[in-house]
Amino acid sequence: MTDSTPAGIRPALSTTSRRRVLAAAPVAGAAAALAACSAPAEPQAVPTAGTEAEPHVVAAVSDLPRGSKLSVEIDGRNYLLFRPSETDVLAYRALCTHQGCQVMVGEAEAFQCPCHNSEFSPEDGAAIAGPADDPLERFAAEIDGDDVVVFV
Repeated sequence: MTDSTPAGIRPALSTTSRRRVLAAAPVAGAAAALAACSAPAEPQAVPTAGTEAEPHVVAAVSDLPRGSKLSVEIDGRNYLLFRPSETDVLAYRALCTHQGCQVMVGEAEAFQCPCHNSEFSPEDGAAIAGPADDPLERFAAEIDGDDVVVFV
């Protein structure tokens, strides 16, 4: 079977399809860029002392000076503490949101996952580096006299 289209002339359908593809490419690129720039996931809700969570004394206040981090264990699970001020303490489960490896205090300012180098902000638990996208799970914590208390 031979082609009945004269030499040098292409069918309109082929030209139209190519134009549509070329016209749609910038739109698809813009959509991908917007999706990549979306806001990070919000940290999870923090239970308060009045909920079903049980209080656990995990450290002395003197073990967690202002601006420092500490790793503690509650019922066989590891948690990370950060004390941003004299009156506040933050607590996170030490479980990487990427693949569940144990996150550590480390030498850097951020909490660090040694498996794939994800890093998490001690101020809010947000993923700030590496393949992890979601924040660390946060728990209510407080300073009660000379004790640091975490509610789990």
